[in-house]
This record gives sequence, structure tokens and C-alpha cells, in this order.
Amino acid sequence: MEMSDLYQLGRRLAEIALEDMGADAPHLAPGEFLVLQDLFLNGRSAVGDIAKRTGLAQSRVSTSVRALAGRNWVTTAADPSDGRKTLVDVTEPIRAAGQQRRAGRADKALTNALARADDTERAALIAALERLHQLLVAGRTQRRFPDTVTP
Repeated sequence: MEMSDLYQLGRRLAEIALEDMGADAPHLAPGEFLVLQDLFLNGRSAVGDIAKRTGLAQSRVSTSVRALAGRNWVTTAADPSDGRKTLVDVTEPIRAAGQQRRAGRADKALTNALARADDTERAALIAALERLHQLLVAGRTQRRFPDTVTP
């Protein structure tokens, strides 16, 4: 397997997961999804910190926060230690729904994605993906955004 093939496989697996978790919802812009993902990973945060971690422009984060607040998906408040900063947090109903989606099993999504494989091959491929996860991911610190990776 060439490195570019490995990269494309990783991207496709990420797309399958994101689709099943609802990131492809027509009412959710990509920037809004990244803001929500960052808040799930890091908790209550200042807009500037979200921008730094996601790589989005601060204005884009602010626009996404306004849209999400308009849907009652996030709350905003002035930072008590620095009134110039806005703190953002996910509302409890959205946090609960997000945790439920993130905790869901990938079997159905993978079964759909691997529809061309027969049942035996599909089961073996899903088992191999689970083993890859154990070997490459389990027990490691989650790293989602480029500037959070430490050498």
C-alpha cells in the first residue's frame, strides 16, 4: 500500500464516521461542526482558543458560535477574568445527544460502506479495523487538530 492510499483510506473512514455522527447534516456548516467538535473535546472555551485549535479564522468561529447559539446548541458568556473574551459551551441537551452519537457503534455504517463484500469478508474487515484501532489508537491521547500534536 502506498502512503497516499493509506491517507485516502483514513480520509474515507473519517468521512464514514462523520456522516454517521451527523456532520453531514444539511443545516450544519463545516465550521459549525468543527466548533462543536472542539467544544466536545475541550469543554468550555474562549472563541480565540477555539480558533487556535481548529485552525479556523476567529471571525469564522464567531459566526459559527452565533449560528449555534441561535439554535440553542451553545451558550455564550463573558469571561469573568477578561471581559473582552467570550466563553462558549455546549448546552446539556446537545452534549447528551453528541455523546450518544459519538458512542454509537460503527458496525452499521461500516456494513453499509462495505456492501460489496460478502458477509464473511465484511466481518473480517470490521474485525481488522477494530484490531487496528487497538494497536494504533487505543490508550493514546486523542489528537484532532494539527497544532495540538506534540513531537
